[in-house]
Amino acid sequence: MLALSQVAPQIDSSEVDALADRYGQPIWRRHFIETDAYLRAYRGQSDPDRRGEVVFAIRQHNGEILLHTKHRYETPIYRLPTGRIERGESVEDALYREVAEETGQKVELRRFLGMLDCHFVNQGTSVPFVSYIFYLESLSKELRPTDTEEIAGFRTVPPQELGAVAHSLRNLRSKRRTWGYWRSLAHDIVYRALDCCEQT
Repeated sequence: MLALSQVAPQIDSSEVDALADRYGQPIWRRHFIETDAYLRAYRGQSDPDRRGEVVFAIRQHNGEILLHTKHRYETPIYRLPTGRIERGESVEDALYREVAEETGQKVELRRFLGMLDCHFVNQGTSVPFVSYIFYLESLSKELRPTDTEEIAGFRTVPPQELGAVAHSLRNLRSKRRTWGYWRSLAHDIVYRALDCCEQT
């Protein structure tokens, strides 16, 4: 039996309910992921200062979704921006703070798309980590990230290409292979959610 970490991030059900009431019921997924050395060092340990992350799909003025890449990647890997939720910080406050830091854009929150409840497994123990996934609309055209030491560049893709982005992440062959699989899961949720939105 897996021993769940006692200091792992907690999901506040009342906060989730309030977000769902305001921005729509999210798709919810739980995954157990066997960690490799890289993912174990990167995310497979409890962080007392973090209670999860926000993932943001921002629709740009051209109708496409913003992706970014970071300086530390060995080759350009474009994915949806993400950012930490600090202990004591609300999910919504973290979302707007991270959007400002990583893009510099003014945005309007449109939908609460999903929750990704991942458990990083290593030798019979599991560290849970939650991702809150949102769809936003940009109210400004320019990109002016304040976190320029991290952010290396941007590109946009049509919503229907997010499935291909997820596929690319799942097929990374570097040390980021398992990390890429984990990152692909949020892209799958956004792809499915936006596809459903477009059909209604």
